[in-house]
Amino acid sequence: MNEIPHDHHLKIAIDKLNILKNNLALPDTLKEKSIHLYKKIIEKNIPKGRSIDAMVAATIYAACRDSDTPRTLNDVTEATGLRKNSIAKCYRAILVTLNLQMPVSDIEQCVLRIAKGMGISEKVKEHAMIILDVAKKRNHLAGKDPMGVAAAGIYLASIDNEEKISQGDLARTSMLSEVTIRNRCKGLRSIS
Repeated sequence: MNEIPHDHHLKIAIDKLNILKNNLALPDTLKEKSIHLYKKIIEKNIPKGRSIDAMVAATIYAACRDSDTPRTLNDVTEATGLRKNSIAKCYRAILVTLNLQMPVSDIEQCVLRIAKGMGISEKVKEHAMIILDVAKKRNHLAGKDPMGVAAAGIYLASIDNEEKISQGDLARTSMLSEVTIRNRCKGLRSIS
């Protein structure tokens, strides 16, 4: 079996990166960061045995995380049509092999994104930020998916302010399951 030359492999990846960049409405700087990451993974032979599409998606996701651009793994999955699990495996391989440390997505950005998508009141948004700030100060957010925590904060804030938001609508907007939101709510309620 013949291997694909690195230059040809990179050209295919760059073409796919351009498409994905446009689908996710990302700036050129993120595409350049993704290309840089992809070159590094080619040098380390990470793509061996993995699909180019999944590796490209993983590099875009890594570039978004590294630059604190609010795009979730679900966003990347939806934009590519690939399985979330295959992108996540490639992402983890990139992190481990290149020894990268990614910043946690800004929860405030996640709150604003959900609130905008649902037309949530300023009162609920502000109250959600207070709930999440308390949780952050008590180190309760470490290792939790920022979008899940943000959705739970919004849900609890809506209850406290007697504004009805359904978990189903919140789950669809944040692209999470209702179970995830319920679990994050239990955790946030336990510290208040």
